[in-house]
Amino acid sequence: MNRFAAALALVATVFAGALCADRISYWKGAGAKRVVDSLDNVTVTSWNAKSVAYKTADNKTGNVDTAAVLSLDRKGGSMSKDLEAAINMIAEDAGGAAEQLGQLATKGSDLDKEEAQYRRAGIYANEARASNKLNVVTAAISELGAYVNKYKAGFYARDAYTSMVTFQRRAKKDADARATLKAMINADPSLQRLGNQKLGELEAAVGDWKAALSAFKSAEGGAGDDKNAKYLAMAWQGLATLKGGDSAAARPLLESVTGDDSFQDDTSLEDEAALAVAFPALGDVYWEGGNFQKAYDNYVMGAYYVWWNAGENEGYCLGQAYLCAKKLQGTDAKWKERVEKLKTALAVGFPRELQRVEQAK
Repeated sequence: MNRFAAALALVATVFAGALCADRISYWKGAGAKRVVDSLDNVTVTSWNAKSVAYKTADNKTGNVDTAAVLSLDRKGGSMSKDLEAAINMIAEDAGGAAEQLGQLATKGSDLDKEEAQYRRAGIYANEARASNKLNVVTAAISELGAYVNKYKAGFYARDAYTSMVTFQRRAKKDADARATLKAMINADPSLQRLGNQKLGELEAAVGDWKAALSAFKSAEGGAGDDKNAKYLAMAWQGLATLKGGDSAAARPLLESVTGDDSFQDDTSLEDEAALAVAFPALGDVYWEGGNFQKAYDNYVMGAYYVWWNAGENEGYCLGQAYLCAKKLQGTDAKWKERVEKLKTALAVGFPRELQRVEQAK
């Protein structure tokens, strides 16, 4: 080997790792044992809704489940300088960045083209989140639609589909939102569980409890070993069953969620979201059955978890707890005190709920 070739070989050896500068942060493990891990100085070679493939500096390969990815940074690595510049421009000139990203979505590597398309849609989505103007929301829907039409099972598909549905519902286009979620479900098996969960929540919001129940059963079936996802679907199943008029069948579903003391995951919000649905619904089951003590306990827990999740029926839970306490105040002096405390809390935070419960028989 001549000196020039030897020098090139030395440079290649020294800087081999420097060419791999992508970083992937992801959840490792499951449940309470889940921890954040990261892959540093790797090169992302491909991605989709199911997994991210990468190689290391010494050419070892591996995959990470896309659903477990917390962040993926390709700047300084596999991302082109042009795409990096366009992304860096967003904060100062969103319009100019959107134009640049639109151009970059048609050239370069497959990874760059997909990310450019998604980042462009993200600019419009961020504008829509900060605006109530219909034309701004419609523009976001259009851009997100452009992404999912081209990358039906892309790396960013989960966020693109669900964000698109949020804006479609804001635009009062529930039929379009339903179609989007069905397209998500059909796009790839890795998207089916979340797509069915969101579809069930949409059907619940419009009051079609039969359709909601079917979607939630499908979501539970796709949850696998993920207890958070399974219990979230079961909590909603319990609510849908109750709303469908079968409180006896709803009760065991709801108690399976609320009664599992091991159901606590500090790394997820889905456990709290499930309990925010299950506790109020179980309160309704016991209220309907005349067990006001258990109804009260579940409504109080429900109020806490709804508050924790920034939900909308905290006042309802407190109001129902107030009604339970009124039913029980003749049995023990403590209930009279609870009635007064709940009345004060409702007067301060939820005056309309207080009016409702004061008018109740």
